[in-house]
Amino acid sequence: MEQDAGNNIRFREVDQDGKPIEPASLELEESTDAGRPAWTSVNPFIVALWLVAAILLIGGVGVSANAASMMGPNPAVQPLAYILMSLAPWAVLAGLLNVLALLFWHAIEWQRKKGIPAQRTGA
Repeated sequence: MEQDAGNNIRFREVDQDGKPIEPASLELEESTDAGRPAWTSVNPFIVALWLVAAILLIGGVGVSANAASMMGPNPAVQPLAYILMSLAPWAVLAGLLNVLALLFWHAIEWQRKKGIPAQRTGA
């Protein structure tokens, strides 16, 4: 029960005589999205992930660096300081993993845009 190749539907423009109209260049057609070049489109989710990674890294390192000063004489602040000090190493780890995942994603996107085929191993 295999399906036909119906998912690859493509449309072509034709002139009044029925002859197909070829685009000026395929590169121009792929690089523009509603009149904008492809490099101007930014994925807001990736930007948000970069911001989260920066906040996790800076916050975790900042809390670790100021751990002694956070445990001041005020007993009302000590439980919060203890919780932040307990979570700081995990925040740094999460930030680093986030950066590594984003770099991996950017590498895959760069390969996809350059037209470099992905390496596949196995049978």
